[in-house]
Amino acid sequence: MKQAITLFLCACALPTALLLPHVRSEGVITFKSGEKLPGSMDTMNRPYLKVRSSILSKPVDVHMGELDELASSRPLEIPEQFSIIRLANGDEVYGTLKALDAENLQLQTAWGDLLQVDRKYVRHIGFDSQKAYLRNATESLQGWESSAKSTLPECRNGYWLMRGSNNTELQTSFPMPPRLHVQFSLYHTNTFRINIALWKDSESGNSINLDLSLEKAELSKNSSGQYRTLGRVKRNTERNWYADKSVKRSDVHFYADPEKGNYYLYVNDEQVARWEEVKEMDTIFENESGDDEGEDGESAGKHEFKPGNTLALGGYDSLNMAVFHLNVFDWNGAIPHLEEELDIISRYDPTAPRDKALLVNGDVLRGAISLQEEGSIRIKSDHYDVTVPTARVRALDQKGHEEKDLPEDSSDTRVFLTDQSVLSLALETIRNGVMEGRSSAVGKVRIPLQSVRKVQFNLQNPELRKQRETPFRCK
Repeated sequence: MKQAITLFLCACALPTALLLPHVRSEGVITFKSGEKLPGSMDTMNRPYLKVRSSILSKPVDVHMGELDELASSRPLEIPEQFSIIRLANGDEVYGTLKALDAENLQLQTAWGDLLQVDRKYVRHIGFDSQKAYLRNATESLQGWESSAKSTLPECRNGYWLMRGSNNTELQTSFPMPPRLHVQFSLYHTNTFRINIALWKDSESGNSINLDLSLEKAELSKNSSGQYRTLGRVKRNTERNWYADKSVKRSDVHFYADPEKGNYYLYVNDEQVARWEEVKEMDTIFENESGDDEGEDGESAGKHEFKPGNTLALGGYDSLNMAVFHLNVFDWNGAIPHLEEELDIISRYDPTAPRDKALLVNGDVLRGAISLQEEGSIRIKSDHYDVTVPTARVRALDQKGHEEKDLPEDSSDTRVFLTDQSVLSLALETIRNGVMEGRSSAVGKVRIPLQSVRKVQFNLQNPELRKQRETPFRCK
């Protein structure tokens, strides 16, 4: 046993660059110390996890307390339509909603289990009818290339890390639909700048460009080589903002429909800008300004906009920046909104039902929500009893339970699945190719190892929790 541990520790010190391609494909185990080893999980008998590796002569037992995470090489699966269940602890489970009542819901998962979820742990039920062209694209650099011969970012743990003052420009191509919803998140400082180019065509120069920084958000259009600013929004900046070097997080949603000329930008769930492109004249909204140097409407119309199939992303930060959760959807036309503005019922009627259904057109319905046999959603209140097809439902939200009423989460393991689900579990055992654990929200869970993409261990460890706050603290 002592000899096996010695061999194991020596193997951890091997540089990743020396590992053969077939070795890297089996997955990477990371320890609390930052050392890495190619390998995979075999069985678990607490407090030890048996690990197999092609560079070890035989499996070895590793104490669970020494583990950080295990990342496999299994690719993400991209479903076109699915339900998303978001729990109070931040977990997300993807699947097909089979049953729904006031107490529980049942979700059929792609990896086999029919999960029964206690609704007091459910914060959001979404129906994603948007086709995903890119899903969690920052998990790798596959399919992306450097534009303008810029430096490629480092890809690690689901992040694109853009170091220092390196200007990073990446691009990929796919058949873009007429409308797009681009979603991504950033860790950045006050000096960040990011640019998204949609429908880019290398021959004509056509593209729709979004530039975002702490100081402003600007939307522009290149049409047959002619540049035109569609709108510019000044963002609020505090005095001496440049001196603040702390790391911040921004969650960005950009909705674009160039055919109708409608564009929406949301940062951290707040609407930063709404632009409407009118061909006859420039439309200026409050706190927005047009480009004085741009063309007038008559001459601008002479330059036809023919969309291309390239999406480009460029980023810069004087310190470090990380891009993650990059998703690109065929926008289903659901109107972005500030929920607080529409949800006026709770302000004037405290006794109104807390469950609510948000429809694709922006309407909000309140009442007792249940799932019908044909898959539609029924909303019943004192004022109406309606049944709505799920294709017209954007999300269901339940606000009847406060998080303080829930027991403290005792999960020690977070499991990332190939269907993009994330589940936190009290891990019990691994045997016969199946991981078993228990969650307060879903009870007993059995997950085939072939559906596991990544596992984070020791969730309650203070040192690891601090490292996981931002990607820059990873060893």
